[in-house]
Amino acid sequence: MFRLLISRYLGLIACLLMLFANNAQAQKFCVFDVLGVQGPFYGTMLEYSTIARKWGVQLELKPYTNEEKAVEDFNAGLCDVMSTTGIRAREFNLFASSIEAIGGVGNDAQMKSIIETISRPEAAKLMTQDGYEVAGILPIGGVYLFLNDRAINSVEKIKGKKIAILAHDLVQLRLAERLGFQALAADIDDFAQKFNQGNADMLPAPAIAYMPLELFKGVGNKGLVLKMPISYLSLQVVLRNDKFPANFGQKSRTYFASLFDSLLKPTQTAEQEILYFFPAPDGEYENFQALLRDARVSMTKEGIYDTKMMTLLKKVRCKNDPSRSECTDGKE
Repeated sequence: MFRLLISRYLGLIACLLMLFANNAQAQKFCVFDVLGVQGPFYGTMLEYSTIARKWGVQLELKPYTNEEKAVEDFNAGLCDVMSTTGIRAREFNLFASSIEAIGGVGNDAQMKSIIETISRPEAAKLMTQDGYEVAGILPIGGVYLFLNDRAINSVEKIKGKKIAILAHDLVQLRLAERLGFQALAADIDDFAQKFNQGNADMLPAPAIAYMPLELFKGVGNKGLVLKMPISYLSLQVVLRNDKFPANFGQKSRTYFASLFDSLLKPTQTAEQEILYFFPAPDGEYENFQALLRDARVSMTKEGIYDTKMMTLLKKVRCKNDPSRSECTDGKE
């Protein structure tokens, strides 16, 4: 009996020591969500932290509503892993961030196929760069052009119009230049405000921004949202390789890829809330696509996009629609 009590006592001590060790070695996770702890992405990362424990990793979450601050803290070594948009992830992995290329993804099914492909073990090497690893890609949804006037209904008519862009995003700046827009640089605080107050004629934004940023004010009764994604946003989980077990990143990518359909539901709901959500006029869809493609090819040559990702995106687009002219002209 005495030996049994001693054995249980030692077992309890061992468990407590293990728990203490796990807490002491918890990896700091900077989680970006514009809605903070109430946001859908923060909730997803909470569930992810529970799964990570089964893989032997303890994650300590810290919420951020300011994406720039989250990236700064990650760079400063205050976080071992972070979640950030593909826009901000460019410095950590050009291949993965290039999934957001202009005109690169045409619909949800294509995005799902791409994420599943690059989340396979065969693509693991492409997901690591300079000591960093992309451990998961989550869909945010298509980026649409919000317009304050339906008369801006052709490629020719959008040229010269004022567009609000995020000052830190080189891609948006290059897009404005290539498409002939007048760029109005803004930060996250007045990005939507410039459009809503009429200072900008158009704004590139995902559907999930429609209600929170009150973009319906900028659209009004005379504008529209062009139902044609000019790019596709993602949230990417980036970690420091030396802070995690060797197989953690692959398990993580597989996990997030399996959540695609459920993660996309908030975006699909947001798209249904857009009042004036119209496709490009007859004959203009091809013109818009050609314009986007020219911008994408130019930015790839400039080194803004990764060529391997461009090849994959084209392969998926052409599998979805083999009749596209790009599938036979050999430009990409």
